[in-house]
Amino acid sequence: MSLNEQNFQDPVRVKVVVIGDMCVGKTAIAHRFTKNAFEEKLPHTVGASYYIRSMEIEGRTILFQIWDTAGQERFRSLVPMYLRDADIALLVYDITSKETFHSLELWRTELLTSAPCHVTTAVVGNKSDLGAKRQTESTTGRAYAVKHRMLYTETSAKLGTNVEELFYDLGLRMANPELGGCLDASIKVPEKYKKVTNVYIPPNANQPPQNSCCT
Repeated sequence: MSLNEQNFQDPVRVKVVVIGDMCVGKTAIAHRFTKNAFEEKLPHTVGASYYIRSMEIEGRTILFQIWDTAGQERFRSLVPMYLRDADIALLVYDITSKETFHSLELWRTELLTSAPCHVTTAVVGNKSDLGAKRQTESTTGRAYAVKHRMLYTETSAKLGTNVEELFYDLGLRMANPELGGCLDASIKVPEKYKKVTNVYIPPNANQPPQNSCCT
C-alpha cells in the first residue's frame, strides 16, 4: 500500500537514520528538531539514540522516527542494522572539519551496502553558525550531493537554522512520493516553512543514488 493510499487518520511512519562522524552534531540536530532545544554538551551516543516527532503535512500526520547513530569506530558495525529499513538517511558532516566531509564517502558506502534502494538521502553540513571557521565550502558539499543524487542543505543545530525546513521538505516527499526531485507548486507550504527552498534539490534527485541496487 502506498503512502497516499493509507488512511489519513493513521500517521505515516517514517524511519530516519542519521549517520556521520562523531561530534558533527547528529544528536544536536535530532535534539533541536524534536525538543526545539540546544545543549552545548550532549553526551556521546552509545550505539544509537531514538527520537520521535510528528508534523502535520498536507493533511497527513508524518511521524518521524529518528535513529541517531554513534559515530565512533567501535559502533560502526551496528549502523547497517539501522539502515536496513530506513526511509530517509541524513549524512551529516561538520563544515568546520574537512576530515568529517571526507568521511562522507565511507558513510555513503555503508548506505549503499545496507539501506533500501529507495531511501531518500540528504547531505547535511552542520554548524553553519561557525562560518568563520569553515573548512568545507557550501559549493563543495553541494557538488558532492549532486554527484551522488542526494539532497543538500546546511544547518545550525545551535541556532535552529534550516532544521525544521529540512524535515518539512523530507516529510513532503514521504507524503507525496510522486514529487520526485522537485516540489510541486500546487502544494501549500505553511509560512513558517517558507525557507524550505534552502534544501538544494539536484535535477536528478528523483533517481536512486549511484551504485545502488536500483541502478
